[in-house]
Amino acid sequence: MYQTVACFLALVALAVASPLDVDNTESRIVGGFPALAASTRHQVSIRHRSTDEGRFGSGHFCGGSLVNNRTVLTAAHCLVDERDKKRPATFFRVVGGGTSRIVQTEDTVVRKVSRVVVHERYNPNNFDNDVGLLILDEPVPARHPALRTIPMASVSPSTLSVCQTSGWGTTKYTTIELRAVYVTVQHIALCNAKLLLSYQGSLLPGMLCVGEFQGGRDACQGDSGGPLVCAGLLAGIVSHGTGCGEPGYPGIYADVAYYRDWILRNGAGSGFRMPVVSLVMSVLAYFFVKLRDRW
Repeated sequence: MYQTVACFLALVALAVASPLDVDNTESRIVGGFPALAASTRHQVSIRHRSTDEGRFGSGHFCGGSLVNNRTVLTAAHCLVDERDKKRPATFFRVVGGGTSRIVQTEDTVVRKVSRVVVHERYNPNNFDNDVGLLILDEPVPARHPALRTIPMASVSPSTLSVCQTSGWGTTKYTTIELRAVYVTVQHIALCNAKLLLSYQGSLLPGMLCVGEFQGGRDACQGDSGGPLVCAGLLAGIVSHGTGCGEPGYPGIYADVAYYRDWILRNGAGSGFRMPVVSLVMSVLAYFFVKLRDRW
């Protein structure tokens, strides 16, 4: 009976959001490492509320980033149903404040959602404008020790920047602990080139092509909506891709700088609180992880 219920819960999570091609069964961060809490305090888990209330951690299906004390930035495809209709606020639960998906501590933050915002020009066929917001029912304390806001980039990351993405994945391969991976920003024209085994012209303005052409490092299903962090700034949102870590197909992210004005107008412009210490800590954590990797 327990196995039957567990399988049902996994299928519910899989059905909620599945824009990334999952031919690769490793439905989680590919080629990554255990995430450092100090560099991922902005990361939240977006969950199916009723499923997660039955068994904490089982409702996870997408990631997101806390951009002010009441606003989570994520992908639009995480917020719509199988008919591409916006889901009601009561469908969602947001959990943050730790790297474990299933363990609750005194630092764990659990919030209901009061409002769902999907970009009005979101196109599910090509993932154009794949940006959305969840407005929390209660604010996160400004100086919470384990969950902090992250500043948004105002300019797009430069080609060959090395950035970090993170997530828990989904389905039976969901990781208990948050995973992260370094990925490289590629020139959009190269990813769009007709002569290469890649996206062949399908990438649009507002998209970032990030990953390795040789494959091996990428986000995957269940990481959707999660952050791309470049030098301590939120630069991208995990959107879609072909397979997970497949050669010739870096992952595609929504460009935060491109959508910054829309984000500010629709939820992150009022009540924004980013203490200077949070910005400094985010940048220091980024460089600490880079140095650790070199050692």
